[in-house]
Amino acid sequence: MKTIQKFKVYALSLLFLLMMGCEGLLDVNNPNNVLEEDLSNPKSAANIANGALFTVAQGIGYVLAPYEAATDEVRWIGSRDAWGQLDQGKISDFNNEFTDAAWPFISEGRWMADRAVILLEGFDATGSLTNRLDLARAYLYAALVRVAIGDMFDDFVYSDKTVAGTPIGETNMSSVYDQATALLAKAKTIAESGTTATHQETRRRVMGLTARARHAKDIWSKVNPKGTVPSAPYAGSAQTVADAQAALALMTGDYKWNLDYFSALTFNEMAWEAVGRSELACLGKGSALPGNPIDPIPNDPVSGTADVRITNIINDFTSVPKYQDRYSPLTMTSAREMHLIIAEGALAAGNALGCITSLNTVRAMDNLAPYLVTDDAGTALKHERRANLYLQGRRLADMYRFGVQDTRWLPGSEARTTAGVFLPITIQERRSNPNVQ
Repeated sequence: MKTIQKFKVYALSLLFLLMMGCEGLLDVNNPNNVLEEDLSNPKSAANIANGALFTVAQGIGYVLAPYEAATDEVRWIGSRDAWGQLDQGKISDFNNEFTDAAWPFISEGRWMADRAVILLEGFDATGSLTNRLDLARAYLYAALVRVAIGDMFDDFVYSDKTVAGTPIGETNMSSVYDQATALLAKAKTIAESGTTATHQETRRRVMGLTARARHAKDIWSKVNPKGTVPSAPYAGSAQTVADAQAALALMTGDYKWNLDYFSALTFNEMAWEAVGRSELACLGKGSALPGNPIDPIPNDPVSGTADVRITNIINDFTSVPKYQDRYSPLTMTSAREMHLIIAEGALAAGNALGCITSLNTVRAMDNLAPYLVTDDAGTALKHERRANLYLQGRRLADMYRFGVQDTRWLPGSEARTTAGVFLPITIQERRSNPNVQ
């Protein structure tokens, strides 16, 4: 609640007017003169949708940093002890300064996206919305932030400015994925109403995120209730696989939907911590000081050498010439992930050969030697998810359901003793919201 309370009107309006990534940039000579009531003008619809994208991207970049610090994808090499706490598997501390620092941004993103939906639905109801794809994008961004919240938090609160929300509840957190798929269904209807390139790209994003949301809910059911490694860890309902297949039919080659960070007023916090401040280090990066060895890039099971997919992702993510030290993009959905979802669905249904076939399609994207039909499909799937989804916020749930423990997790830490624990509602929300115990 505190997050939304503190906004000034000019900040709200400015964020709604910012445009980023492939959506373009808006030239505003004096954005501080834009008032909140101006957002009732239907001509601002595109700007409102882009402002939702801005805040959602900012929020995801912020919360990804503490999430990744708790996984085996990055390690703490800096001087701030709160990063070390996460690195050691102490995830549920609501006083952690970096988890707490991320809370306002992901909360802003959720609120801004929902506000965009309300405003644009209002324009649409009166017939004053000139481009309904703006409403489709608002639905898409509201769904995206919900998927991120479901993937990274144990519990969450939807507050509205000074009105305190009620916690969703740990046992009810899968509902955020249902909310996302409902929003995406509305976006899909609009995106399918035209044949322009923009309609087609919106459909790709919507269908890819739909498959991701359904698969994430399937995974959520594997790591909840907390505390045990599931005996049947593979997820993927028939509906999830069908959604992934439908999304893949719209994608060509090595398709990716990236959030691009190059606005003057936003940056990717995960990139800043790993590239700018060097508090966190990707695999193969960092200091080789005594007692602080560099974590190696995992070997590809077929070649036996460092997996080139992870190497390529890290080299691109940490490329200062391309992205400076804080603007590295983040992948939200991809053709690779659709193939991985299809592969896992086959394995969950007992079709190991179908799993291997889909995994080899992914490997062919990098001209890698295929798995043999005699290779263990479960081992292959686990590695392919790690290699192709690196730094995409999927790893911690995979570690829990596959029984993988980071060597840096301390004995007695929540991550080691309670498989399935994620980030908590943080201290600033607990102090300002009377509904949070």
